[in-house]
Amino acid sequence: MKRRRFLTSAGAGLAAGAALAPAAAQAQGQSFRWKLQSANPAGTPHMVLLGKFAANIDRMSNGRLKIEVLPSGAIVKPNEILDAVAKGVLDAGQWWTHYATGKHPAGGLFSSPLGGSGTGLDQMNHLAWYMQGGGRELYLEYYQKILKADVMPFIYAPDGPEAFGWFKKPVKSVAEFVKLRFRISSGLPSDVLKEMGGVPVNLSASELIPAAERGVIDGVEWINPANDIKVGLQDVFKFYSIQGLHQAVDFADVVINGAKWRALPADLQAMVEVAINANMVESIVYFPQENARALNEIKAKGVTIFDAPPDYAPAWIKASKKVLANFEAKDPFFKKVLESQRAFARIVVPYGRETSKLSQLISAAAE
Repeated sequence: MKRRRFLTSAGAGLAAGAALAPAAAQAQGQSFRWKLQSANPAGTPHMVLLGKFAANIDRMSNGRLKIEVLPSGAIVKPNEILDAVAKGVLDAGQWWTHYATGKHPAGGLFSSPLGGSGTGLDQMNHLAWYMQGGGRELYLEYYQKILKADVMPFIYAPDGPEAFGWFKKPVKSVAEFVKLRFRISSGLPSDVLKEMGGVPVNLSASELIPAAERGVIDGVEWINPANDIKVGLQDVFKFYSIQGLHQAVDFADVVINGAKWRALPADLQAMVEVAINANMVESIVYFPQENARALNEIKAKGVTIFDAPPDYAPAWIKASKKVLANFEAKDPFFKKVLESQRAFARIVVPYGRETSKLSQLISAAAE
């Protein structure tokens, strides 16, 4: 086959693109059908975002890759998603990396790093670490080498900060808080609550309302107002605080079966990656408005919004440092990820402090 010349004009470029090698042309003629199960129930924001993700891929691929998005529990339980994807029971799944902290504790450093893991990284700077500061490489190492899962994972949606939680009455102190049977995310947040003397309970979204109605739990944190209202927590609890530190930084994942990923031709792999990045931007602009609307609706339904107890932040930060130090001392990979985040934070956090002053001025101008 003759080598094509490098053409610079737009028209010639399109012509060159049409003149595909036989193997590439054959690959472009293939079609693929995937099932992707979410850890979220139908109608929640992540189901909306996953629907947009699937629609973007369908449109870009001209129907060559179609993804059917299924709600939580459609095929497997939320905490079984990674294993199901790795084994090929699911083609892809949406969950959070911290769901895998039972397998290895570093999972929480990627998706819910305890308010920045003590490094000072906020939501956007954590995303910058993932995309620009070596985080992506460590993230792949975690899934593929540490967990030995045959998957291609992606962070696809920044959905933090998460709310402190829902309660039957306002929590006025840490002493009151730690007496509650409290639903909280598994992994590092649960470890910190235990360190504080609390009683963490790990439940999926579909289990929250029945558990609350039966008195199995006294309080709940799920995600944020836009997600929480879809679960119906406002129908059971009448007091809500959004000032949580357990997942002030939070990211959701899409994991794809390794064999399914490798079967895609390069152009479809690129489309998936572009759609993932588009979803990250979509999430960044989607949640502020949706959360604000949901919070107003929550208030209108008779829910009282209250501030987290004044001793909550110091107690949480103190316990977080102990938990992080314990894992760092025991596990080399945990230490490797944390040191990478710290190194990146030393570069970006000082700049963030300066720009935050401007944000305060802008906010003050609206008062």
